Amino acid sequence: MAHPLTRRSWGKKVSMTQVTLEERHWFLRNMAIGLVSHLGVSSPPVWIENLLRHPPAVYADVFGVIDAGPTGWDLTAVPPIEDDFQIRIPYDLPLEERRFTLAREAMIVMCGCQYGRHLGLPEFIFKDFWDSQNYFARVLLAPDQLVDAYRRQRRDIRGFAETFLIPPRIATIRWQDTLFL
Repeated sequence: MAHPLTRRSWGKKVSMTQVTLEERHWFLRNMAIGLVSHLGVSSPPVWIENLLRHPPAVYADVFGVIDAGPTGWDLTAVPPIEDDFQIRIPYDLPLEERRFTLAREAMIVMCGCQYGRHLGLPEFIFKDFWDSQNYFARVLLAPDQLVDAYRRQRRDIRGFAETFLIPPRIATIRWQDTLFL
């Protein structure tokens, strides 16, 4: 099955929107922070699972079934086009990896749904797809305001991954990301 953002059967010619990496990050950051605001999160961790259970109204019909199977989460998205489209997250991933994977895949579903396509999100993020996906997930799970509050408590990188429940390799990258407050 083709990936939902790379389909050529959408019936229209794709022309890439020319934006800088900084502009793309600005947009993705605001998209992620809007979701965090929707959840009302004021301290880490941001529970991506709650977002998938209770998405904003505009995405309410996008996330189909979230199956808390015997050993973890499974995200199934409503087909964004005509075909059957599902995202399966392996149950045997460590919690931090599962959460990061869910956050990355949630961005794909949001961009590939009818609303996301109407906004031109696939075209917008496609040029730097992997960077966009990873940046969105980092900011969603460790939003600027919460990272700043963590740092103002004079806490450093030690314990950051555990506090935000993100993989250590991702915590290192997020710690170095520029914060916009």
